[in-house]
Amino acid sequence: MMLKCRDVGQLLHDYVEKLLEPSIQQALEAHLADCAGCLAFINTYKQTIRLSDGLRPAEMPPELQQKLRSFIKTKLSSRQPTWWQRLWSGLTGR
Repeated sequence: MMLKCRDVGQLLHDYVEKLLEPSIQQALEAHLADCAGCLAFINTYKQTIRLSDGLRPAEMPPELQQKLRSFIKTKLSSRQPTWWQRLWSGLTGR
C-alpha cells in the first residue's frame, strides 16, 4: 500500500493513538521515512497534544461571572422571536 501526503491527515489521529491496522501503520511509517514534511506535521501534532495535556481551565473571578450572567440574562430577555417562532405563533394563535 502506497500512501500519499493527503492520506496522512486522515490517518493522523488513529496513528498517534495507535489504532491503525498493522499494514496501514507500516505504510504510513514508510511514507514518513521518505517525507520530511509529513514527519514534521505528525511531530507537531504530537507536541501539541503533549503541551495541551498540561493545560487546565482558569478559574473565572466572581465579578466576571456575575457580569457574564447579567449580560446573558439581558440578551435572553430582550431577544426577538425568530421568523419561525413568529410564523408558528401566527398559525397556532399563540
